[in-house]
Amino acid sequence: MEQTIILKYVDPGTGFVVFNAGAWLIALLLGFFGFFSLLFKKIFNFFKKFKKVSFAIFALILIMLITGVAMTNLKKTNFDKKVIILGFDGLSPVIAERMMQEGKLPNFSRLKESGAYQHLSTTNPAQSPVAWSGFSTGQNPGKNGVFDFIIRNPKNYALSLSLSEMENGKPKRVIKSRAFWQYASAKKVPVVILSCPVTFPADKVYGRQLSGMGVPDILGTEGTFTYYTSESIGRGQDIGGKVFHVNKSKLMVMQLIGPKVSNRGKIDNTKIPFKVSAQGKNSIEIGYQNHKINLKAGEYSDWMEVTFNLGLFRKAKGIFKFYLVSAEPEFKLYISPINLDPREPFFHISYPENYSKELADNLGLYYTQGMPMDTWAVNEGRLTEKPFLEQVNALFNEKNKQLNFELGRFKKGILYCYFEMPDTIQHMFWRYVDTAHPLYEKDAPKEYKDMIETWYKKMDGVLGRVLQKMGKEDTLIALSDHGFAAFRRAAHVNSWLKENGYLKLKNPYADSGAELLEDIDWPKTQAYAIGFGAIYINQYGRERDGIVKPGAATEALKDEISRKLKNWFDEKYKQPVISKVYKREEIFWGREADKAPDLYIGFNLGYRASWQTALGAAPEGLIEDNLKKWSGDHLFDPQLIPGVIFSNKKFSKEKPSIYDIAPTVLKIIGFTKNDLEKCDFDGQPL
Repeated sequence: MEQTIILKYVDPGTGFVVFNAGAWLIALLLGFFGFFSLLFKKIFNFFKKFKKVSFAIFALILIMLITGVAMTNLKKTNFDKKVIILGFDGLSPVIAERMMQEGKLPNFSRLKESGAYQHLSTTNPAQSPVAWSGFSTGQNPGKNGVFDFIIRNPKNYALSLSLSEMENGKPKRVIKSRAFWQYASAKKVPVVILSCPVTFPADKVYGRQLSGMGVPDILGTEGTFTYYTSESIGRGQDIGGKVFHVNKSKLMVMQLIGPKVSNRGKIDNTKIPFKVSAQGKNSIEIGYQNHKINLKAGEYSDWMEVTFNLGLFRKAKGIFKFYLVSAEPEFKLYISPINLDPREPFFHISYPENYSKELADNLGLYYTQGMPMDTWAVNEGRLTEKPFLEQVNALFNEKNKQLNFELGRFKKGILYCYFEMPDTIQHMFWRYVDTAHPLYEKDAPKEYKDMIETWYKKMDGVLGRVLQKMGKEDTLIALSDHGFAAFRRAAHVNSWLKENGYLKLKNPYADSGAELLEDIDWPKTQAYAIGFGAIYINQYGRERDGIVKPGAATEALKDEISRKLKNWFDEKYKQPVISKVYKREEIFWGREADKAPDLYIGFNLGYRASWQTALGAAPEGLIEDNLKKWSGDHLFDPQLIPGVIFSNKKFSKEKPSIYDIAPTVLKIIGFTKNDLEKCDFDGQPL
């Protein structure tokens, strides 16, 4: 299994390699085929000779099948009401409360007045995969095993993505605990779970589930775009995609890049050529695999289909979109990450397996990639805000169709639907409302300055449509996993550790160290940072080249680093960088806690671990202005950025936590106090 680290969204992606068998395997398969052909022939001859016995056996099997179906249908739950949960990623109480006061969110206001509304404390760290895992399991990361976007292997210091894991060529469930929909399924309460983060591969449920954040693109990454341009590419490194130079002409040949295939020791991407021919000044014609489309500048294609041949009768089918950035004076063509085709995905992305196909057949093709919005194409100047917003709106329309489709046939049980748009919009458009941000534009278009409010209003519209479907005895919960604030300054944590003597580079005279922890002199290093605030002690007996003894020495070092970090001061803006430093035992407990970071930094608002820190680099300097369009964030001290929770039922708890949702849902459907205690939740019913 080859692993590649590609910075996407806020994290690396894990590529996969498809292993192609040689002639010996083909011969083996033919041998099996011959054996089973002979076996089936003997069975057929037996049934032909003994017709009466055959009929009796067939009748017995039929009776058993009918009885099994009947018994299954008898196992009906007593719960006959609806519990609908809407997950709005990143809604901030600061913005929501102001807009409610201004009358801009009538449905949220209605729910607040007639039901309940409170701030919702989030997980530590306040990351979307961590928070939604806490939401679904009711447990902290020390129990469910999801600590950060990025994790390390202490045996070799290798970094990998926490959202998906492969084992023997198949995706493996990342969360180590049961989700509330699994508990409900065991009681035969119907569930429908649409795109909840960290649900790849899909769980077996009593109902339907479509996987969300964690589903890879066809390359096995979290989303890698392709970009062809006649402009000079330059020396800058594109993190989020593959960028190629093409000589502009009337007829150009380019390639769609597919999965890597290992064949006789050689590993390379499969590729599908496509032709581009000029059709006047502002349009082109694209042709490949019997597909032919015309595209104008500033226009997306519809969903396009592609099939990659992986060898040995295996194929990978994908869907993607072309976007012609420009045809003149320079040629620029963007190709979205190639999503798994929901009608025939390479990996199972739903339960039942044909559910993803059912949605496509009824509603049309849709994004299957777990993090579908291409923020890095915008960060790197390959796309502008206009096509990015078209992408976000397309995803929103698809999600609405899926929700409406399920609401139309939802009679009882639990229904959850996830909307990531507020989070992504705030990440990319915060600089338009934050006058203190380095990229603030005073004369920016009003549409962009109003964009965050626009999407809060859209979520209010979703809520309003769902409210119309609610009966008096039904329960509605709308929540966000965390709040939001400005990301103005990027802190290089490994550089701070180096500056303070805790991290050493192989070259003692070097000003910086490369990504993936590559330049670190481990036998001289006491601590290192990865992810978005995680610090690990280079501990003897745990890390491959650990030097700090466990026990008293490790604890003393943790205390020392924590104390010094709290004094980290930004001289440019005369502000402390860090709000609080948390020790592992303060925020992580449970069977998985020994894998968690030794320290976790809670940054002050405005400050965040840098992208370089996330991948284990140690750049020159300690703090720099955030000059990326990704200008809003939530990777701060969790106490500073709570989420929100609304419900049509009153709460009995004053300070709700995201860990309270799972036990609340299970209590509603009939779980007793004793049942809930067995679940080992870290929250309580609201």
